Order: sequence, then C-alpha cells, then structure tokens
Amino acid sequence: MKFTKLTSSVLAGATLLSIMAPTASFAATSKAGSADAKTNDNGGTKLPQNDHTEVGISFGDNNSNGNTGYLRLQAVPHTLDFGNHKLLDDSKLDFTADGKNTSLSVNNTKGSFNGTNANQTTTLATGTDTALNTVKGTAWATVVDKQVTRIDPMNGPEDTSDPTNPKPTSGFHKGTDSVAGTWTLSVQATSPLTAVDNGDPSKEIVDENGAKEEIKDAKLTFSDTQYAQTQNVLGLTKDKNDNTYAKDLADLTKQPTVAPVKEITKNVSTPLVANGSDITVAKAAAGEGQGANVFGWLPENIKLTMPAGAAVSNAIYKANLTWTLNSTVA
Repeated sequence: MKFTKLTSSVLAGATLLSIMAPTASFAATSKAGSADAKTNDNGGTKLPQNDHTEVGISFGDNNSNGNTGYLRLQAVPHTLDFGNHKLLDDSKLDFTADGKNTSLSVNNTKGSFNGTNANQTTTLATGTDTALNTVKGTAWATVVDKQVTRIDPMNGPEDTSDPTNPKPTSGFHKGTDSVAGTWTLSVQATSPLTAVDNGDPSKEIVDENGAKEEIKDAKLTFSDTQYAQTQNVLGLTKDKNDNTYAKDLADLTKQPTVAPVKEITKNVSTPLVANGSDITVAKAAAGEGQGANVFGWLPENIKLTMPAGAAVSNAIYKANLTWTLNSTVA
C-alpha cells in the first residue's frame, strides 16, 4: 500500500516536471529577415505572402446584355427549355417551358433539351421587393424607364420669333422630354425550329447540298402575361447603370407621378418562322412605366405547339426570338 502511494507521488512529480521543463525554440524564418527582400532569409522573397479564394453562388439569369440608356431593354428570357422527350405523339403536341409534354408525362425523359435533368428556363427571384410579387417565379422581360431623370442641358422656351430659322432651345431632338413612357416592347420570331450539331449546339446542321433540317409551322405561345413595376430598380437589376437612379429621382424639384403600363397583351403567340411578324407585348403611353417594368410568364404558361406529322430525329432543335424596345415618339 505504501509502495503504491509512493509510486503515485513519483509519477505525479514526473508529470509536473515534464510540463514545466523548458522547450527548445525552432524559429525557421525570422519576421525581420523575411520582410527584407534584400536578404536571403526567405530566398529573397518577402513575407507575408497572400492568395485569395472566391466563394460564389447565384440564382436565376444574372447575365447583363450590355444595354444602357435612360430607356433600356434590361432583360429577356435567354433560354426557353421545352425538355427532352422519347418521341413526338401526334395526339399530344403541346410542350411547356418547364420541360414537359402536356398530358403525356410518360414521354418526358430529361428536364432539359440538352439531355440534362435541370431545366434551363430561368425564372425571376424577387428578393424582398413585394412590388414584384406578381412576377416571382416567371420567365421575364424587363424594361427600365428612367426618362424622368433626364435633364435638358439647355431647357429654354421654344423660339417662335423666326419660324424659318428657329434658334436651338433644347439639347435634345424635338419630342424628347423628361417624362416616362411612349415606348413599345415587342417580340419577333427570326428562325424556325432547326436541327443543330449534337456536338456543338451553337451550330446548325447543314448537309452536303446546303439544306437544313427544319420543322415548319411550330408555334410559340406566352399565356397570361403578368406585370409588375418597381422603383427599386437597382435592387432588381444589380446593374451599375442604375446606381444613381434613386438619388437622381430624389434630387428632382418635383416628384413625378408613378403610373403603371396599361396596354399589355395578355396572350402572345407567334409561329416559329424566319422574319416573323413583330408582335407587341406592351405599349406605354406618356407618363406610364417609370422605373423597372417586368413582364413575366410562368414556365407552364409558355407553350410550344409542334405541327402534326412533323418528322423528328434524334436531334436538338432550336429557334430564335428577337425582343425589341422602341420609342413611339416620331
């Protein structure tokens, strides 16, 4: 028993000595030496050294189209994805932009036309802006109208003293003012559904005779157009073009009355052809549309109707649309 106590005491003492014993210093490169590139402490290279890691995540389609101006077409649906399917059934010819064959779910194989499971039709994430609730989750087009912040550098009264030789009283062309609206948004089909190279879908397939494989008479329909208007333009666009809009608006001597765009086409339909008709999506009258105007469609309300009897092969077929924003002032 005494031996046991003694042994415990010695072991405890040894442990204590081990903790208190001084440790050797192994400093490999001194701070002073490594900070001086003239010495060879770190091979002639200074410390500290840095590198960086980027952490990212994204939501929706956030690619800028590069447009600028007081009035600009800020966004359109860049891809409408009608999915990948086993076959074309003449009794079920409607497909929706969420990648589904209407009323024939057994025909759906992949969510995307490119053969992957993720559908490529992007939809709008609206964040905390409740003004955009009606277009949340839609494939969308945005017109930004900041014309109320346009300041005429001359801004003088119209000169009527000599109608044959009027003096310039404005820095703008006649008809240009600082009022929102007087614009149209339209869409036009510019090509039919055409087979593309499976190895490079950016290129159309052309045979030795110069012919393309095209599907005639397919039709695209945007149903139940939704609309929202917001003055939080930068919050929506995340575009440096809109950095000063809120301040420019606040600096105006008189605040303009905000009015929504009233003339909106509820259902837009176009055949997929080359040089199709320009179809009006919305038309803003004078005083309408200040801020960001969003026109959206739920993916299930965007429909591609294939022609009965169309011969399809194991291919990706693509067509193109052009969206146009234009002034209605002569």
